[in-house]
Amino acid sequence: MAKLILVRIGIVLIGLVVIGLGRGLFFYRGFYSPPPGEMPSYESFTVPTAPTSEFTDNHTQGEGIILIDLAHKNDFEGKELNVLLLRLVSRGLTIKYFDAKDDLKKELLAKVEEPPDGQVKVKPAAEELKPADAFIVVSPSLEFSKEEIKTVEEFVKGGGKVLFIADPTRSSQVNSLAIRFGLIFESDYLYNMKENEINYRNIFVSDFKENDITKELKKIALYTAGSISSDNASIAFVDQNTFSSVIESGRKLAPLALAQESKVLALYDLTFITEPYNSILDNNRLISNIADWLIPPAKKAKP
Repeated sequence: MAKLILVRIGIVLIGLVVIGLGRGLFFYRGFYSPPPGEMPSYESFTVPTAPTSEFTDNHTQGEGIILIDLAHKNDFEGKELNVLLLRLVSRGLTIKYFDAKDDLKKELLAKVEEPPDGQVKVKPAAEELKPADAFIVVSPSLEFSKEEIKTVEEFVKGGGKVLFIADPTRSSQVNSLAIRFGLIFESDYLYNMKENEINYRNIFVSDFKENDITKELKKIALYTAGSISSDNASIAFVDQNTFSSVIESGRKLAPLALAQESKVLALYDLTFITEPYNSILDNNRLISNIADWLIPPAKKAKP
């Protein structure tokens, strides 16, 4: 009996195998053999080269103190300012840094708070009382206090210069101070899908208002730039194919502005100052113009 059952099971299994083979041979006649593939020749792929330009930094010598803000958790690395700082040092300017522990009124205006009555007044060293000639603020993550704003306003009224640099990709409270000079860094970025420097967020700018910052500029490249709103302070404008990620109005968009009788300059892109992007088009010329602008007119060397 057991033998008969095993025989029947064997017959069923053989039948299933025969049916499976028959269906396989009928529907899948043979095995697929793909044709030999060829790897692409990567040597044939080329990335457009950036439009670099030759540049010689012919500059005027001068003297002065440039104060750089580090007291507001500024979102940048020191090396990102190397190109600009080298231009400043080569012009005879002295670089100082403002930390959270420092007194802004003392550093900018060379003013020291009077001690309370009954305390001995200590006169600081003469070199510590020299006021700054320019104040550079890069992507501050902390807001400026009311007292600091008042100090910077007094500094500008007295002839000092302020350079604001921000970047749409970094957190910034730059408007806490910039707005006091009629400048607003918008929360957008500019892009151009038609003409750009490899990436749609790398835009070209060739429309300039003539002044000391834009002299001899024909075309610059900005990288993840944003727009600055102001009351007639814009000095560089994007073309009709460049748009804002936020602003939809038809007004001209501007990533550079010069306000307060040419004493406050605002740049809404940090990358163009850094290497190797400084060598693209007229970027180097723009950086040198900014360095020349930062030299106090009264302290420029005579030709």
